[in-house]
Amino acid sequence: MGQIIAGGEQFETHIEADYRGQILKTGPDSGAVDAFGRARTSAPYTLFDSTMRYSKRADQWFDRISNGGVVTHLTNESSTALTTTTASGDTVLRRTKQYFPYQPGKSMMIMQSFAGTTPVSGLIQEVGFFDDQNGVMLRASGTTLQMVIRSFTSGAVVENVVDQSAWNINTLDSLDFSKAQIFTADLEWLGVGRVRTGFVINGEIIYCHEFNHYNTLTSAYMTTAILPLSYRVHNASAQASGRTMKQICSSILSEGGYEPDGAVYSVNHDLNTVPNTSGERITAGIRMASGRTGNVILPVRISTATASSDVVLWRLRLNPTLSGVVWSAADNQRGNVEVTTSGTATGGTVVDAGFVSQGSANNYDIAVAIRLALGQNASGESDTLILTVDSAVSAKALGMIGWVEIT
Repeated sequence: MGQIIAGGEQFETHIEADYRGQILKTGPDSGAVDAFGRARTSAPYTLFDSTMRYSKRADQWFDRISNGGVVTHLTNESSTALTTTTASGDTVLRRTKQYFPYQPGKSMMIMQSFAGTTPVSGLIQEVGFFDDQNGVMLRASGTTLQMVIRSFTSGAVVENVVDQSAWNINTLDSLDFSKAQIFTADLEWLGVGRVRTGFVINGEIIYCHEFNHYNTLTSAYMTTAILPLSYRVHNASAQASGRTMKQICSSILSEGGYEPDGAVYSVNHDLNTVPNTSGERITAGIRMASGRTGNVILPVRISTATASSDVVLWRLRLNPTLSGVVWSAADNQRGNVEVTTSGTATGGTVVDAGFVSQGSANNYDIAVAIRLALGQNASGESDTLILTVDSAVSAKALGMIGWVEIT
């Protein structure tokens, strides 16, 4: 046992050998504490989890294939295979449709299981919490394993890359990237916080490298911690055969709970011109504005009403086929969301529904709101969330969608 003094504060740290005999610290760099050094005694709040039991989960993930390659669901392995051809330039990317809310002061923890292919020259394999501009990841660059922070704070992508030989907690020389592993990272953003990366081994979190930013930066270490999960394999040069990385399971946790903060914005039909409802029509709808799809838009409230005692069916449709819709910027002037109150919608996925006679309101708890959060497709186009009202008679009805913006 020893002592570490940092910033005038003194705390104890333990030095012991891991299960392979390698020396590691089990004090401030232990898996027993979160990104802020607090003992992991509180229940983590799950922001997202994903398994591949029956499909590759197109409701949660999109595929982006450049040049060549294929994504295949492996039913018996509860996994999805990302496979390139032999051609140079092949890229196969799997990324969550949603970006996930980071809350300042809460440790965000990421866990992703995978089975890589044998690292070879000219092949890039990546697993982590990242998009094209920012993020934290594990990378096999050729035969070299790396921990990486990607940043767009300068207006261009810059990466802080640390090779395995320079990992500052545990170089984990025994790690076999071609075998199934659980990558984990936790981070305190606040612009300049600490990031730890490592693996879960035999039920224990083993951190390998931490990125410390105290007294080293003049700006945030990355633009945002509101990011998606990603898996990526890329042929930087021609390969002797196709290469396959397997995506298995993922989870994102907010340690110590999650409580969204911010105003509830809303869109609703004009009260002075409520039309008759004969059949199904749109009464409110939202989507993320172009160029703002990296935000978190949480639907927290649905309200519907009729002008009489006639019963009306309301539906909340995700990504329906739209007709006669006119989009405009939301009145809050933030520029993140566009809204509509006109047109018709068919198909898509009905994510909620109910009957109303005269009036009702649904206030979604945070778990439901996160599940309904708007995402994007492989082309960067936003989900649309549409509230419709439907009546067999000529009933006057209207509705409202309320949302919170986490940016």
